Amino acid sequence: MKKKSKIILLLYILLGIAPIFGQDSNRVLSSGDIISIKVAEEVEMTQRITIPNDGLVTFWLLDPIVVTNRTVAEVRNTLYTILDKDYIIKPAISVEVEVYSKKFINLVGSFVIPGRKELPSEQRIDIIDAFAIASGFSPRANLKKIILRRNGQPTIYSKKELEALYKNGKRIFVEADDTIEVEESIF
Repeated sequence: MKKKSKIILLLYILLGIAPIFGQDSNRVLSSGDIISIKVAEEVEMTQRITIPNDGLVTFWLLDPIVVTNRTVAEVRNTLYTILDKDYIIKPAISVEVEVYSKKFINLVGSFVIPGRKELPSEQRIDIIDAFAIASGFSPRANLKKIILRRNGQPTIYSKKELEALYKNGKRIFVEADDTIEVEESIF
């Protein structure tokens, strides 16, 4: 990092502001999450918000914006754009998640430890990571038929197919209330 960038970053840290910095993750926001929004030097604009089921939040005097299925960075950038356009020039805004609501997936069938498992709070996981949450497959698992059920719709994969996708940089992310089922093989 160049010296000038380090000095600017240090100033932001010392002043307690972060124009586009802050807590980021690839996990998207959902209803039940609690977020706090702050604008530097605008104490009256600080808000702590529990995201409602419809995903719309109202910050300060702005029109409601949808925050569900968006990352913290996306929400922050949207608020920055709106505030910068009509209210505050180059606002130093931060959006942080105080509490992620608990999300679960169901791992059914031939896993070492099947059951309802809590998803990590600050990051998305893919289907291969989900296998690890169940401590892997049982010895009799049919690895040619792994069923991902999302909103009642099944999608069938093989373990080889999932590994090939992963090697090519493509990941199948799991979502709250997904069910992953692995049947026992006959042989």
